[in-house]
Amino acid sequence: MVTVQLDKERHLRLTLRGMLAFEEKTGINLFQGFDISKLSLHQTTVLIWACLIHEDKKLTFDNFIDIIDLTNINKIADAVAKCIVESVPGKEGDTPLAEKS
Repeated sequence: MVTVQLDKERHLRLTLRGMLAFEEKTGINLFQGFDISKLSLHQTTVLIWACLIHEDKKLTFDNFIDIIDLTNINKIADAVAKCIVESVPGKEGDTPLAEKS
């Protein structure tokens, strides 16, 4: 879990609920791997939101986009990348999900 400061202190964690929400909104299956640097602004924003819904089930995407802006999106995206690497269990020698492409 990675702590970020947005409208309040929040904690990023990629759960199955978040992965399903991300896939529903973007069509990207995170189990197939992805390159976070190639995500669009929309996809990046959805991924950040998907990593937050575990602790606030009432946080809709429409509400979320009002608490993030261009002054903090890169910092938050970096925190999400860290969160993903930390969230994915792997065997020794496995490449974390976020680094597969």
